[in-house]
Amino acid sequence: MSLDVLIVGAGPTGLLLAAQLRRFGINVRLVDQKPQPSDQSRAISVFARTLEIFDKLGVAEEMIKRGRQLHGINLYNDGKRIAHVGLDNIDSFFPFVLSLPQTETEKILTQLVESLGVKIERSVTFTALEQDNDSVTATLWHPDGEEEHCRAAWMVGCDGARSAVRKAASLVDKGNNIPALFLLADAKTYWQLDKNEFHIFFSSNGELAAFPLPQDNYWRIILDFPADTEAPENPDVKFFEKLSHERIHLQASFNQPEWISSFRVRQRIVNKCRAGRVFVAGDALASHSPVGGQGMNTGLQDAYNLAWKLALVIQNRASSNLLDSYQAEREPISKSLLTFTELATRGVILSNPVIKQIRQYLASFFTSFGSVQKFIANTLSELNINYTYSPIVGENQAFSLTNSHSPKSSLIDSLRFRYGLKAGERAPDVLIQTVDTSKRLHKVLSDLKHNLLLFGGLNTKKEKYIKLSQIAREMQEQYPYMDIHIVLWESQIPDIFDWHQLILLDPEGRCHKRYRAFSECLYLIRPDFYIGYRCQGTDVSKLIMHLKV
Repeated sequence: MSLDVLIVGAGPTGLLLAAQLRRFGINVRLVDQKPQPSDQSRAISVFARTLEIFDKLGVAEEMIKRGRQLHGINLYNDGKRIAHVGLDNIDSFFPFVLSLPQTETEKILTQLVESLGVKIERSVTFTALEQDNDSVTATLWHPDGEEEHCRAAWMVGCDGARSAVRKAASLVDKGNNIPALFLLADAKTYWQLDKNEFHIFFSSNGELAAFPLPQDNYWRIILDFPADTEAPENPDVKFFEKLSHERIHLQASFNQPEWISSFRVRQRIVNKCRAGRVFVAGDALASHSPVGGQGMNTGLQDAYNLAWKLALVIQNRASSNLLDSYQAEREPISKSLLTFTELATRGVILSNPVIKQIRQYLASFFTSFGSVQKFIANTLSELNINYTYSPIVGENQAFSLTNSHSPKSSLIDSLRFRYGLKAGERAPDVLIQTVDTSKRLHKVLSDLKHNLLLFGGLNTKKEKYIKLSQIAREMQEQYPYMDIHIVLWESQIPDIFDWHQLILLDPEGRCHKRYRAFSECLYLIRPDFYIGYRCQGTDVSKLIMHLKV
């Protein structure tokens, strides 16, 4: 079969999925029923975890160039600031939220997809599908009225909250409506607010959120209204000026609006992410409240999670059972985000004045703690997402006292390892030394392969270096599609080493400390940069057993 994957929907999720599959060498086709991309800014927040993904695809630098870095969130009550959450302590080399309209994100991803040889076929409408054990046949209508029956090994619906693929595959969506009405405008705005931070205002007259856009003096303004309110017809900038003054007690001047719209919140999630050879991702899988800005970022992570699994199965490097983990990993994430965004939305639209006062007090009190601020920043940036419950991750913490220099050090090292990172968590990004230069670990690792990190530990005896070399060589021969990295707490490669392919130096121990690798251990990093397996000691037989599951 010539076509491996048919992707329906050329929004951010479909574009990223197509790009990543092509980077794996997979034959894809990308269709979209719209004649051209949307010109509405829509999603404007790009979080650190998403930027890490874009960095592997080589487009993060261009996105940052076109966007605006936001470094804090401010909460106000009746014009007085009651809380500030800094974003500079995000656990990433992208310690900020990037303000970038979805139109720009799609332009950059479109250029990437086309550079990889994928043509986006527009004005092509998906209408029906049939599937058997070996393939999916999709009915596509072209703008000239031609009906096409496209056969592919797999199919992914990235066609939004009203997904036709989801409906055709009988993937039922369920959810609820949140009783609220919001009005937004992207407009040129002049007021005394920091252009590099978010601002959220609470008042007795209603709430207002202000998000800086990349263009000078352009902001996105969002106003909330009671659920039983009718959306105003053709609101102009004077309408926004009047309500802004009432809610934030600052003089504001609005002009040159680029987009004015109203929306109500309808949250939905599918009962399953997959039906046979058909998957859904992005808003087709789950549609969230825009409060928190999680929607687009979550869809992009759906695509990144699914891409490597589909690629390995298509290339016969993994059993098709691997694809079951897409449902196991992404559905709980979407469910938890639905809960979070619903609570956040309901927290914003409170009407009871007493509960509002309690909200303001709690926001001020809890954000006064640095640990709470860090948790909020990392959660908002989706760095705290993990798959520790996934059936395809595992770890072995057993450690023999004979594997270290003394029972005391062995016990301490074992406890450090046990209560450090977990299998299923994102692999931390730290600075590491290659033979030639200093690099970020994420830059060294490949997102088109699994990466095995063999840590030498602190004060490793020289004879153990020979063992590490032997393990690396044997694993490379047995798993040619895996990159093997030996990580040494050294400033230079010891002379005794006879394996020099991928050796990483950690002279200050920053990487060892972050991974709790005070004694010999190994970490298997998945192509999406989550820890697939970890083990104290270097008994690779346990890793091999894990890989066979």
